[in-house]
Amino acid sequence: MQRRPSDTENKLLLLYAIERLNAVTAQQLLLFMVENDFMDYISLQLLLAELVEAGLLLRRTHEVGALYSLARKGLDTLALFQSRLPQSRLSAIDSVAETWRLRFRREKQMLSEFTEKDGEFLVRLRLLEWDADLLDMRFTLPTRRQAQLFCDAWIAQAPNIYAHIMYALGGDITVTPPAP
Repeated sequence: MQRRPSDTENKLLLLYAIERLNAVTAQQLLLFMVENDFMDYISLQLLLAELVEAGLLLRRTHEVGALYSLARKGLDTLALFQSRLPQSRLSAIDSVAETWRLRFRREKQMLSEFTEKDGEFLVRLRLLEWDADLLDMRFTLPTRRQAQLFCDAWIAQAPNIYAHIMYALGGDITVTPPAP
């Protein structure tokens, strides 16, 4: 029979995961915790609310939704009580956190969306750095399929497109595209 972690252990695990992932949305945290079998949806939602209310987590707005990050009190709590978490759970988070952190950072930096208006599809592609627009492009496309293709390709292509535009417009000006 598998041991069920206590709410306290799960709160510490959440703090640890957020510390390893950096600022994340609730949706990103849900994907990380559930897909890696660290916690179920209901526990995550309840514990997130409790941690924010207790002042251990900060919640701030961002283009992709509310971002959660550790408050000073959360960092202090984690430093004091991290040793109470099973090393196997900490190692499990550590083994996958880097991959997820990079994925989540890309999601927060390379934004794409489209809307339909008068039978056309308005696409907006954005590249952010520190919550400021580096590049903001808008296109009008005739089909939903084309709009979706632009949005899907944006995350993989944004740094290259940014570098190309900077080179094409600025010549030999050295501009480093944001890391994917």
